[in-house]
Amino acid sequence: MKQVLVIGAGRSSTYLIDYLLSHAPGHDWQITIGDLQLDWAQKRAGGHPNARAICFDLEDTIQLQQEISQADAVISLAPADKHLVIANVCLEYKKSLFTASYVSPGMQEMAAAVEDAGILFLNELGCDPGIDHMSALALLSDIRKTGGEIQAFYSYTGGLIAPACDDQPWHYKFSWNPRNVVLAGQPGPARYLANGVLRFIPYLRLFREKALLDIPGFGPLEAYANRDSIPYMEEYDLHGIKTLLRGTLRYPTYCDAWHVFAWLGMTNEQLLFENCQELRYRDFLLSFLYPDDAPTVRESFIHTLRNQLGYTPAQIEDLLVKFDYLELFSERRFSQPKGSAASLLQEILEEKWKLGDEDRDLVVMHHQVDYLQNGESKSRTSTLILEGDDNFHTAMAKTVGLPLAIGVRLFLEGKIALKGVHIPIQPELYLPILEELEHHGVRFSL
Repeated sequence: MKQVLVIGAGRSSTYLIDYLLSHAPGHDWQITIGDLQLDWAQKRAGGHPNARAICFDLEDTIQLQQEISQADAVISLAPADKHLVIANVCLEYKKSLFTASYVSPGMQEMAAAVEDAGILFLNELGCDPGIDHMSALALLSDIRKTGGEIQAFYSYTGGLIAPACDDQPWHYKFSWNPRNVVLAGQPGPARYLANGVLRFIPYLRLFREKALLDIPGFGPLEAYANRDSIPYMEEYDLHGIKTLLRGTLRYPTYCDAWHVFAWLGMTNEQLLFENCQELRYRDFLLSFLYPDDAPTVRESFIHTLRNQLGYTPAQIEDLLVKFDYLELFSERRFSQPKGSAASLLQEILEEKWKLGDEDRDLVVMHHQVDYLQNGESKSRTSTLILEGDDNFHTAMAKTVGLPLAIGVRLFLEGKIALKGVHIPIQPELYLPILEELEHHGVRFSL
């Protein structure tokens, strides 16, 4: 019997665990599901005869070693900063590891040792990163087969709220890790290539330098540059390309509003507050505003928007609605005794941006490739628009969990021969995964 260890039973684990358990009886797999919240692990296991739910503490080195030593494959859905702890134990016991997270510098430094150990660390096997790589490479490969010479590549992904469930002024609700949303773009700068010129966008400009895209079959969405696009010149074999940009999608007006948080410093993780339970929301906001003699926090906020940020009256009116919705001018107080500016902002947002009982999320992914074919300029697109079924079986959980689960299945069936640290950019990985994703409703329109 092969043993699979799943570390983490949070929101993104639903489809992954369901998929593995659906294949477990036929393959004689035992799936161990570990989480610090035992009830989460038990809920995901659902009493399945091939499932084992345990309370799993990453700080417990003995437990970590014991569980990994018994596994044939380890899947980490733990926070990204915990992957290296898990990876080091996997390397010690020569166990292959699978994650949906970006390859960190620390993980990359392990590449030679992992290959020498004869094991596989397969990362970026989720939505973004993950399906974005696989679908982009499928499109690029198809264009190259017809003799196309790639000139520009654009790729955008957004985890959003389904239009029918968009009932608040920010037009956004959390379908994945709130901390990652609050810290998005930090520390920066974003890097991309435009018309042959390497461009940088510092964090404090990131959300102002957005573009409005008309997504085929959907409509207008804002896009801002995501992290560092330049490594994908190598990953996607785009040497000599003129333009290369990867970005994040949001509904219109979101970026101008988020820029306020970024510019004020409210997303700062290093700025610490004490005695937060005595701190009112309005005083938290006031501490970041430009000093003036305004009689109220609201008026001081308006002055900052107008005089320091240069927002128009229409933009200010929209921002007041958004900040009113978050109760940032109110007497409300925080529940945490101390925390960073970012964690306090996250506390506010987690309450206000929570998926409701009837809410469905939305994943939108869009690629555009401009190319020359027989001297003629052409363009092709590939677009995924996927709604979740409910607030538990979300589109985000589906697009993060399914490619990860399929990759693990292929590995356990002996269909992946790779060793070392990898992401899914090889045809033997991305073609079968994309094909199976289509059977689960994850389809791109070309």
